[in-house]
This record gives sequence, structure tokens and C-alpha cells, in this order.
Amino acid sequence: MNTQRIFEKIEERKEELFQLLSSLVQIDSQNFSTHGNEKEIAQYIHKLCQDMGLESAMYSPMELPGFADHPDYIPGHNLEDRYNVTAVYKGKQDKNTLMLMAHSDTVQFGDLKNWDLPPTSGAIKDGRIYGRGVGDDKSGIAVMLFLAKLLKEEGFEPKENLLLNAYCDEEYGGSHGALAAVLRDKCERIVNMDMIEDTLIHCGTGGGELKYRFHSVKPADSSRPVARAMSTVMDVLDIFAENRRRELEANRFYAGTDIPASSMRYIGVQAGHNGNDLGVGEIHFVFYTDKTKAEIDPELAELDKMLQQRLEPLGMVSDGFEPTTRFFHYVFCEPDSPHILDYQEAAMEATGKSVRVEGGCLSDQSVIAKYGTMEAFSTGVIRDFTKEGGAHQPNECVECDKLVEYTKTIAAYILKVLQ
Repeated sequence: MNTQRIFEKIEERKEELFQLLSSLVQIDSQNFSTHGNEKEIAQYIHKLCQDMGLESAMYSPMELPGFADHPDYIPGHNLEDRYNVTAVYKGKQDKNTLMLMAHSDTVQFGDLKNWDLPPTSGAIKDGRIYGRGVGDDKSGIAVMLFLAKLLKEEGFEPKENLLLNAYCDEEYGGSHGALAAVLRDKCERIVNMDMIEDTLIHCGTGGGELKYRFHSVKPADSSRPVARAMSTVMDVLDIFAENRRRELEANRFYAGTDIPASSMRYIGVQAGHNGNDLGVGEIHFVFYTDKTKAEIDPELAELDKMLQQRLEPLGMVSDGFEPTTRFFHYVFCEPDSPHILDYQEAAMEATGKSVRVEGGCLSDQSVIAKYGTMEAFSTGVIRDFTKEGGAHQPNECVECDKLVEYTKTIAAYILKVLQ
């Protein structure tokens, strides 16, 4: 099949792509960590796949035998009513060669006063498409569904199977949907379509989120003593942060990047809570590492001993560290692997531009590579978190031109691998 013809068809039918993405955004699929709204969007995607003539299955991760006993399963996410959809575009040989993945859940809307348009508007305006999850990550779902329909209508017969997976429970460190997808269907190559625009992430750090808690020995009528103890606690935690910075600076994939400088970030510091628990302090932080959990746990145990020693003279007691996500595994695909070189060539053919290949932080790549295949990487068309309209921001958006470029790149890559 002629790649240039497919590029032309994408241009001719791009409004169809935009409308498809808009329709996905109009379905509320917020993730609330302990539960989520992914059922309706899964039903919608499942029907679209069936209408295309693809073999499609809609399933909860909990339907997989032994899923609740898996070492990377975290209880409390109420997955029974949250669904993955896996569709198979059958090849001439019944062999699973390539899986495209994107998650269907979104972060919460936040304060609606900060939105110029409703989060589920899916508005197409001034060269952009707006709404919660439009980039992160419904753009990935739209691209894979649009291309499957276009390629089928053009008569494309892949030499081996192409799998399309829209998975649940990605946000807030969930990763259950991605884990279920790669456990259920093994593939030689996986592209996780969930990344910042013009970037290919071949490497993912380990680590996770932790909460450290301590409390006063005596009943407290003010949070002032706990608040004053915070600086003592953070001085000790900064030792842990410095260890993470040094190890990533020595890592061949992260040396010279911005990631070591933010290898540990404080994301919540609290003394008391709205007039309650006045003698309780809590520090919530995220850290990135290339060490294993077996290496990190003893370090945290030593840190806890040091914290107890320093808190005791202040009339405080350590309650220790509590994980708030799974421990993410350090994984990587070599940046010069054939899988990545093929994608770089596809991007150049489609757009005339190169794509940055670099290491990233926490993502579903951790479970995808560990339990699926090491020949896995992440790409996407998401606007950076720090940009206006970026991922998780009010007025989240994607640029239509960028979406078309990305669609052409994925099309070129599919043809390169499966033609």
C-alpha cells in the first residue's frame, strides 16, 4: 500500500478525525482513583470497533484469572465496573506483532470556573480541539480508531495482527488497565500513545509516591508544634532526594537532562487538617529512581530510624512511610533498537521532522515493558503540562495540525511494521 496515498487520505478525511476525538471528549470518563467513569466510553469504543468488523472484547481487568493476586495489583480501585477494550485487526498470519495503546480515563475536571468551555464540550475552535482528556489521552484512541477504519476501507491487509487497546485506570498511578492489556494479549511491539508531542520515551524511571506521617506524643490544641517539626523532617527527606539526584545523574539515559533535578518532588505538606488531627503532620512526595524496590526499602527503613531520633526531642513520634501508588519499575528499550529506528523513519517520512528520543518519569511504561515486551515506547500529541491548555490543565486542548501530523506518523509506522 502506498504510504503517500494514506497521507493524502488522512488530509482528505481529517475532519472525520476531529469529530471522532470530539465525540470521545464528550463522554465523561473521569478517574477518581477509588472508582472511575470508564464504562460508557468503553461501550462506545467497543461498538465502533465492532462496526468496523474488528474482533473486539470489552473486559474488566478483574476478569483476568489471578489478576487480584498479581504483584502489581493495588486493591481499592473498584475495577469491576471499569473496562478495557481490545480490538484485533486480523493479519494474514494470526500473530500478534503490534499493539497500539491509549488510556480512556481522565483526571478530574477541577474547578469549572477555570474553564472557558465545559470540560466535555469537545469544541473545535480556532485550529484546536478542547476538553478534558482531549490530549491525555483520548487523542491516542481517536488516532488508532480513525486509522483502523481508514486502512480497512483502503483494503489494507496487514501481514500479522494489529491490536488496538483502549484501557482504563491510568491516572493517579493506577496502571491496572495497562497491566491487564499486556497480560491478556502478548505482542512483539507496543506503542503506548500517551506522551508529550514530538517526543518518544524509551525509558521509564522506577519510584512512586509516598506519604510520611508523624504525630505529637501529647494531645494538641494547635498545629504549630507539628508545623515547626516539618523543617526537621524535610531536612532528613532531602538526604533521600539527594541520593535520587545523584543516581539519575549517573544514569546514561538521564545524565544531562532536567530529570535528576526533580527526581524527588514534594506534592503535599500538611499540619493538622481543617481543625482536626492538630497533632498530625503529613508530607506527600514523589520520587524517581533506577533502583529496585528491594534496594529502596532498606534505605527508607534507615531514614525512618533517623527521623524518629530527630523527632523524639520535639515530642513527636514517627508513623513511617506509606506508599500511595505501586512501586514503578525502571525499564528501558535501547534508543537504537529497530523498533525505535522504524518509528523515527516513519516520523521523518510523515512530517519531515525528527522526534526526540529521551528518558521519562513515571508512566504505564513501567508495567507495559516489564510484563508485556521491552520493545515498548511511548509517543503522543499531548501538550506539555506546563503549557496553557496542557495535560491536566483547564482548557486542555490539542492543535489540529499536530494531531494530523501524529496520525500520519502512526500510519507510516503501521505500514512499515505490518506491510
